[in-house]
Amino acid sequence: MSIRRYIIAAVAAAVALLPARGQAAAAAVAAADSSVSVIDAINAGGNIVVEMDQALINLVNPAPAGDDSGAGEGSEQAPERHQKPNAQGKIVGYRVQIYADNNVRTAKSEARIRERAVGRAFPYNTYVTYSSPYWRLRVGDFRTQEDAQKAAAAIRRTFPRYAREVRVVRDHVYAR
Repeated sequence: MSIRRYIIAAVAAAVALLPARGQAAAAAVAAADSSVSVIDAINAGGNIVVEMDQALINLVNPAPAGDDSGAGEGSEQAPERHQKPNAQGKIVGYRVQIYADNNVRTAKSEARIRERAVGRAFPYNTYVTYSSPYWRLRVGDFRTQEDAQKAAAAIRRTFPRYAREVRVVRDHVYAR
């Protein structure tokens, strides 16, 4: 019987507090309703000081292009055979896509196998990337579509097994 008494007392106390909470909320809304004072506070002016760590400043304002202190990105895009150029020099250009697949079990290993084969046969940078759900292998950094088409034709001749999948795609490439 005593547990029942405590439950009834708790419910009664909760019901008694409900109107008080409602009145407090109404008072807060009324106080915040004076939009003139809020607008005046916003337009009052002032100074904003932003404090940044030196590493963040270096990230926002990179060193000149001649400085080779950049450490690379360490992503899946890093070419295996050639050193990746500085990301600062990226432009819109063309690459030759040799492989794209979404097979969870085999796509990554197949992309890496083709990357090694193409890397041995051609002097182009190779880029294996994962953009869900596809693993892709793209090669080269071509400024014009014509240059990319020539490279694609050479790749098709050298690797007839890959010919159906070889295509030229627009991408952000490294300017040379």
